[in-house]
Formats: sequence, C-alpha cells, structure tokens
Amino acid sequence: MTDGSSAPDLLPVEGGDDATPAGPSSARRWMLGIGLTVGLNLAVTVAAFVGLSVQYRSLSLEQEKLNLEQNKAITEQVTSAAELISSDAVNAQAAGFRMLQRVARISPGDRDHVLDLAESYLANDRPVARQIEGLYTNERPVYEANVGTQAAVDVIRARVEEEDPGGPGERAFRLPGLGVEAVRLHGVVMRHTHAAGCFGRLSEWNGADLRGSDFWECGFKWARFTGAKLADVRFTGADLEDVVFADADLTGARLDRVRINGNTVFHGADLSRVTFAGTDLAKADFTGVKTVAGADFSQSIGVEKARNLRNAPGAESATWPWS
Repeated sequence: MTDGSSAPDLLPVEGGDDATPAGPSSARRWMLGIGLTVGLNLAVTVAAFVGLSVQYRSLSLEQEKLNLEQNKAITEQVTSAAELISSDAVNAQAAGFRMLQRVARISPGDRDHVLDLAESYLANDRPVARQIEGLYTNERPVYEANVGTQAAVDVIRARVEEEDPGGPGERAFRLPGLGVEAVRLHGVVMRHTHAAGCFGRLSEWNGADLRGSDFWECGFKWARFTGAKLADVRFTGADLEDVVFADADLTGARLDRVRINGNTVFHGADLSRVTFAGTDLAKADFTGVKTVAGADFSQSIGVEKARNLRNAPGAESATWPWS
C-alpha cells in the first residue's frame, strides 16, 4: 500500500548554480583574458622603449652637435693663439699663451700640442729681461722679465705632469740657449731638461724639480734655487755667483769649473757626492751646509781658503787634494 506521500524534493544548490562543471568555453575565456593582459603590457613596454630610444638618439645628436661646436671653438682658439705668439709684440705673445693655457685645461687632446708650442717658443731667441734703472734689492739690480717668456713658462708649470711621456714629470725639454732672465719658475717640474748655454740671471727656481738636467755654461748670477731638487744636475762651467742654493738637494751634481763667490749660499744644501773639479773655492762659504759626504774636492782650487768647509758635516768621507 502506498501512503500517498511523495519523496522530498532535492534542496536547490546555493547561489542558484546548477552545479554543472566548468566547460571548455570558460577556460578559453580565462586564457583570452591572460593573453590580452600580457599583450597590453608588452605593447606599453615597447612603446616606452621606443620613446626612450628616440629620446636617447635625440640627446646623442645634441651632444655630437655640442662636441663639434666645442672642437671648432678650440681649433679657432689654438689658431688665434698661434697668430698672437708669432707677432712681434710681447704682450700679444703673452696673451696667446694664456689662451693656450685655457685650451689645455678643457681639451686633453690638445695638451701635447700646447706644450710643443711653449717649448718651441722658449727654444728660440727672445728679448731678455729689461733692467729697471735705479732700483736695487739687497744689492741686486731689479729686472722685469719678458712677459711672453713668463707666460710660456707658466704653460709648462701648469701642465698635467701625470700625462708626460715616460711617466709623471718625465717630459724632457730641449731648450739650448734658454733665456729666462728674471722669470719665475717656482715649483716647475722639468727633469732631464737640456738647456746648455742658457741665460738665467735673477731667475727663480724655488721648489723646482730639475733632476738630471743639463745647465752647462749657463749664466745664473743672482738666481734662486731654494729647496730645489737638483740631484745629478750638470752645472759645469756655469756662473753661480750670488746664487742661492739654500735647502736644495744637489746630490751627485756636477759643479766643475763653476764660478762661485762668497755670496753663493749653500745653507741647508745637500752636497753629497758633488764634484768641484777645476772650481776655485777660495771665496766660497759653506756655512750651514747640510752635508758634503762623498763630495769630491780633489781637483778644486783654493780648498784651504774656503770658509766652513773642512769642518762641514760629512767632511770625513769627502775626497780632498791631500787625500
């Protein structure tokens, strides 16, 4: 018998879903969404890259334009400077070298050429210093240096020594007959300079590095070499009267046949291994000399009359005429 009751209906699925599993169409829609997102991001990236490339190219072209303009301006300045240097007016020559000094600061590629121009100028005959009549300082006449020569020397002083051929400070200048009367060469680095027969009255080389240089037969009366590095310098035959070598390093220097007087100052100077062959020391004063260790006085003249030499530091290892 049946009791007339029917089976209970199934409860509907929550959310009204008919519980049908996701079909292939849903997966395609999901993959399509992912593809669209990736494609859109890629398009944005490409557009940004293209924009940056165009901007970079634009900047590169602008930089090339600026470089060309700068190179043109530098070339014009070098040409103008060369014209000024070749003129007869020393003030114009000085202006030319000041222009070259500015070029050397901003254009590394032109530095060697600038130095070549300065060296060539100094190697040629130039008007010497002009004496200012009636003016004296400590019994020394007052001279006014050739402004062109001073300006050329300033180019050498201001150079980047680390770029010298052969190593820092190793550019060897060839300046036979160099004329630097009353010129200031403070702190200049000119190692191995060849300047035989030069004219350097009243020149100032304080703190200069001239190691290994050749100043054969040069005229240095009243010059100053205070604190200078003069190791192995050849002063043979030079006029060194009234020259100041205070605190200079003359180790191994050749002072053969030089002219020295009582006003030549050696106070604090290192005269180790210096040779004085043929030099008359009768009026020389070695008061305060740092050392004469290993110095050779064997062929010197008037050694016994030189003041404060026999008792100088290092005298026991020096070579004497009576050794």
